[in-house]
Amino acid sequence: MVPVPSLWGLIPLLVFIALVFKGWNPIAAIVTSLIVGAIMGAVPPAEVAAAIQEGMGSFIAYVGLIIMAGGGLGKVAEETGAARKIVRFIVYRVGVTTPAKAMIGTMIASALLVALLGTLAGANAVIAPVVIPIVAAAGLSSSVVAVIFQGAGATGLFLGPFTPPMVTLMGLTDLTYPQVLLGAGIPVSIVLWITTYIYCQRILPRSIKEHPYDEEAVAVLSEDNDTPKTARQESIANQATFAFIIALLGFIVYGIIIEGGATFAIFVILATAIVTGLVGRLHPTKLAETFIDGAKPLTWLFIQFVLFSPFLKFIEDMGAFEAVKNLLLPYIEAGGQGLLVFLASLIGVVGVPGAAVAQKVVLHEMFGGMVETLAVPMAVWVLALLVGSQITSFLYPTGDTLGAMGLARSDDLRNMIIFGVVATIPVLIYVAIRVFLFAM
Repeated sequence: MVPVPSLWGLIPLLVFIALVFKGWNPIAAIVTSLIVGAIMGAVPPAEVAAAIQEGMGSFIAYVGLIIMAGGGLGKVAEETGAARKIVRFIVYRVGVTTPAKAMIGTMIASALLVALLGTLAGANAVIAPVVIPIVAAAGLSSSVVAVIFQGAGATGLFLGPFTPPMVTLMGLTDLTYPQVLLGAGIPVSIVLWITTYIYCQRILPRSIKEHPYDEEAVAVLSEDNDTPKTARQESIANQATFAFIIALLGFIVYGIIIEGGATFAIFVILATAIVTGLVGRLHPTKLAETFIDGAKPLTWLFIQFVLFSPFLKFIEDMGAFEAVKNLLLPYIEAGGQGLLVFLASLIGVVGVPGAAVAQKVVLHEMFGGMVETLAVPMAVWVLALLVGSQITSFLYPTGDTLGAMGLARSDDLRNMIIFGVVATIPVLIYVAIRVFLFAM
């Protein structure tokens, strides 16, 4: 058993980071790291089991449940035709007649649907068959669409009222939805939107020659997208779309009024799915099956989050986070609140890979004590939590990167890697400007 407090207690966390970087399955990485933590902390098997049971009721496990439910809602919206109707409305409203308009339309569609459905891959999967034939005809390359799916799409996670990152941020900081938006969601999204648009403009002339859309692939997408529908089917899809929008917005407004916060998210998702499915003429059994089909691929996240709670508990029990605080506090006190927020953001982006929700919890556990000691306002600390957890997927070519490429039918990994670095730098510059030049 290691002495308490001790930096040796960080070994399980370092093991987890190393395994994730090596490409291990997240469940395998967290289980291995959990075992390492239990051995180092001399935790008997019975206590490990008890800690896992407690993890079932933890906040991070609740977020995992919300993520699964969001996948279910997305599947219901897709099955009823509501999701595609929304995408088509946006694309045609923008008027995709030039490459610039095609970029803007795709960015709006991706960000909005991600914000509504709470899932990056799921929303982009709905968008891709609708927009690719249209934007390909307007002159966009597969490289540009892949960048948009990641760059603009990710901002939807920072803006949606009940997306997993938003729910986690509200839960950790006790801030309201508007406060999280103003402190972190909107400014980071603006930086990423500007960066994404400029980068796409820069790479388009070359990428359209090297990575144009294959005519055969576009034709297949067009055929899949233009499946003939009866007037009744179109009418039902329109009704489902209207019900989806009204229900979601209505529940969101109600949640804000009653200050439901993170705990209200699961009700919003489930209620919206039920209303949309029933209006879309899905039989209750079919509705349940569709919802489960959408949630099923995200089961691994829920399991990982359940295990993450005892994993962090073992690290905390060994005094690792307290040791980090004791080591860094003299330097951070000299640099003030700004240095703490920027340092936490940087460490999160560069050194704590993994599921973004879990990263937020790790950062909050690691630096939370110093945040309290230096009296850093939560409205500023939330910026470090958002940047330190979400921008990692830009800096490193993670599943989000590869997923965006796959959905965009792109094989241009080089531009995605460059874009990730290009997107990370201005976000960190914004954090530095915010914390060093403006009063807390």
